[in-house]
Amino acid sequence: MYFRTNEDMNRAILHGLREVPEDVDLIVGIPRSGLLAAMLFSLYLNKPVTDLEGLLEGRLLSTGKRPLSDVSRDPITSSRRILVVDDCVSQGTEMDRARAKVAAAGLTERVTFMTVYAFPENSRKADIVLEVIPRPMAFQWSCMHSPNTSSFCVDIDGVLCADPTEAEDDDGRRYRAFLRDAKPLLIPVHQLGWLVTCRLEKYRAETEDWMALHDIRYEKLIMMDYATLADREADRRHAQYKAETYLASGKELFIESNPGLAEQISELSGKPVLSYKTNALTHIKASQRIDVLQQRGRHFMRRMRRAPGKLVRRINGASSAREGN
Repeated sequence: MYFRTNEDMNRAILHGLREVPEDVDLIVGIPRSGLLAAMLFSLYLNKPVTDLEGLLEGRLLSTGKRPLSDVSRDPITSSRRILVVDDCVSQGTEMDRARAKVAAAGLTERVTFMTVYAFPENSRKADIVLEVIPRPMAFQWSCMHSPNTSSFCVDIDGVLCADPTEAEDDDGRRYRAFLRDAKPLLIPVHQLGWLVTCRLEKYRAETEDWMALHDIRYEKLIMMDYATLADREADRRHAQYKAETYLASGKELFIESNPGLAEQISELSGKPVLSYKTNALTHIKASQRIDVLQQRGRHFMRRMRRAPGKLVRRINGASSAREGN
């Protein structure tokens, strides 16, 4: 599993400014995540920005108090070149739709399509790709809203909802009130894989009711089977329990609220864990080492396949030299 943070995207865009055509006068973002990339391009280049529908309807997003490079003309109708931006081309569906809308509006000749990231099989969907990325990949800005959430194990407290305060965590009346009224944090769009929580099994009904209230769909809910909070804390199997459940689930990523626990889960399971609070992905270096070894292996095999031809040419060359002598 690979991971890109908001900071990674910002860095890629800064390095990619040189790829933007010099005659671009307008930045257009493909909703929703493409707007994040478009805003950054707009700020760095000091160009007006809008979303795709705004382009087609002839309206801009508010530019604030910072003066634009040129306000003497309508940036949409008079733009020499328009840059349409998305954050990532995965299947290419959104980019294809954007191209179709631009073509229907008669703007094709003036538009360049760019994406910050693209997967190799669909990298040609955009005119400019800043970085071709491997699968599987998760993004900080859209991690919990992608269809891939079905392949995740997800912690509850500190990820889907706020953590209980010390006063609320009394294993009694106040804790049940917290479970009922917990403040939502991340509400996923698609179904989640396994919910893996250190909440006690005796609170399953309250937990399921809260999930239903917020329309959070999931495959399984795994809870710790202790009689009391004191029993759970005395046993101190939080990391082992989550690591074992992660392995049993067969899922690709675990999203954990506690940074220290995230490292322990990754170490015990040997699999990637994303710490929601720090946006740090553990185990990524091991994945990268595997890919490097695979790339070196492919390069070695290509050299081996070319080797017989080179050997024949050397032999023929040596024979020709002897005959010439």
